[in-house]
Amino acid sequence: MSAKNSKWLVLALDSGAVLVSWWLAFQLRFDFAIPDKEWPHFLNAAAVILVARIIAFSYFGLYRGIWRYASLADLTSIIKAVGYSQVFIVALILFMQHAQFPRAVLIIDPVLTLFMIGFIRFSIRATREWRYSDWKKDSTLPRVMIYGAGDLGESVLRNLNSARRPAYNIVGFLDDNPHKWKHQIHGLTILGGRKVFAKILAEHNIDQVIVAVNHSRGQLIKDLMELCSKGECGMVQFKTVPTIEEQLSHKASGLSVRKIELSDLLPRKKIKLDMNAMEGIISGKTVLVTGAGGTIGSELCRQVLRYNPRRLLMLENHNTALFYIEKETMEVGYPTQIIPVVGDIKDEVLLKNIFETYSPEVIFHAAAHKHVPLMESNPQEAIKNNTLATYALAEAAVNYKAERFLFISTDKAVRPSSVMGASKRLGEMVVRAFAGVNGAKCMSVRFGNVLGSSGSVVKIFQEQIINGGPVTVTHPETTRFFMTVEESIQLILQAAAMGKGGEIFVLNMGTPVQVVELAKNLIVLNGLEPGKDIEIKYTGLRPGEKLFEELFRTEDVRKDTGHEDIFMAVPEESDMAILKEQMSELSFLSELPDPAPIIDKIRQLVPAYTGQPKAGKKAIDKIISGKQHP
Repeated sequence: MSAKNSKWLVLALDSGAVLVSWWLAFQLRFDFAIPDKEWPHFLNAAAVILVARIIAFSYFGLYRGIWRYASLADLTSIIKAVGYSQVFIVALILFMQHAQFPRAVLIIDPVLTLFMIGFIRFSIRATREWRYSDWKKDSTLPRVMIYGAGDLGESVLRNLNSARRPAYNIVGFLDDNPHKWKHQIHGLTILGGRKVFAKILAEHNIDQVIVAVNHSRGQLIKDLMELCSKGECGMVQFKTVPTIEEQLSHKASGLSVRKIELSDLLPRKKIKLDMNAMEGIISGKTVLVTGAGGTIGSELCRQVLRYNPRRLLMLENHNTALFYIEKETMEVGYPTQIIPVVGDIKDEVLLKNIFETYSPEVIFHAAAHKHVPLMESNPQEAIKNNTLATYALAEAAVNYKAERFLFISTDKAVRPSSVMGASKRLGEMVVRAFAGVNGAKCMSVRFGNVLGSSGSVVKIFQEQIINGGPVTVTHPETTRFFMTVEESIQLILQAAAMGKGGEIFVLNMGTPVQVVELAKNLIVLNGLEPGKDIEIKYTGLRPGEKLFEELFRTEDVRKDTGHEDIFMAVPEESDMAILKEQMSELSFLSELPDPAPIIDKIRQLVPAYTGQPKAGKKAIDKIISGKQHP
């Protein structure tokens, strides 16, 4: 039956239900022997009752719902419609009939109406459930246990049960909270928790476990996988559903069941955000994001749009990457004016044109050369892009009186052992020097590796696994900080909102993760066994790489920001006049074919740098002294 015909059928059923309820209310009031004198009351009010009810039903959306998905919210709408229409009916009838009208009818009728209208709606759902009940009993469907008997777990069950052709046979729930055990959700029992996990899965011949918890799921999933690795559960496949944060992001739509991803195994917790503060610095403003096509830049664009900027400028030198992020953001349909800008942040004429044309008030600087080994071979380019371009962009921002400038830095800037880390450290110094100039609030944010970003270790591991291995790890003791791109951008925006200028914010990256454990987890998630199906091979640290990453220098002053996931390092740096002179020298040295002089200059400006060997101070002094200053 078409949707239009279904609507008219429900309307006809409602009309009949209203009139039957009215008739039955009179019959009950008079013990099924209505006096002749009362029939005029019944007939005169019937039309009023019918019109008032139908108008109220329509107003409260009872004809817009899809009743095979009837829920508590729909029942609430029915109660409101009956209640509001009853107030009007009582007032009108008492005004017309005064004391002669049998008032008990006005109490009995709405109760009957509520029951009958609700019965029509929920019988539609019940009929559908009955029609598809045989499919749900299909023995070929995988037997599934939902781990998590909270709101998310209940939503998963409801979502799976609403499917016209179910893909799963849901057996029951498991949960760590013993107070929930033996209770039921939609007729399914909560059978126990982690201690009896393997036993219950074996008893019920479970094929799949859907982990449905919003937070702290990483350790839970690893514990459950470890319990099953002992062979007590049989061949069980683990799946999960998007968290609430993922559903709000671009990465998930609804509660679709998916495979466990590496990000699910990270020991992360819920991030507390001050949404009003973030909206306060972005709403109605012109925002510029550099490196807009990269992993960090593109996620910045997505999340910035949620806070309703007036205009979003997306600057990117990779045409294809810019094409895709522009296409994605335009299709979402935000009212923000989206302006893609093809170009390089090293182009000072382009920067001048952008600021003169659009006057961006908030700048998120995410453009960077980030690959450590590549920058070891190309230190001049690292300085040009990560330091000198940052200087040019920050200078333009303060000259054109931008409100906020946020520089995306890295944990590799702490006691840098690589040219990339040192170039980012110099970028931090640049931003700190400009803090407060013309009232601009300039700040930096440091964080570690973004899980699954372009060129990241995770993607390399995945490619190696697909190709049959080996998976190459630099050292068995290597550890790195990891976080998902969504949560890193949330904290970046939070830091931007709280910044006063000059800060180096440091994100709480959680517990460092051993890279070899990351590799093993990824192999397991691909249904393989480390060391048996896929070999792990150690290759040694590459040039510029550290065994362990840090988030603070020893000499940094640490401050509490009031946010549990954002800290602050406050180093003392050069003033802007000295810094400008140094930038001029760096610019000259970056044009030389020999990288040795610029390495020595880096060492002078960043004494903590422990990277490539010196070229010789006399040689570099000679080069600098012979340079023609503008």
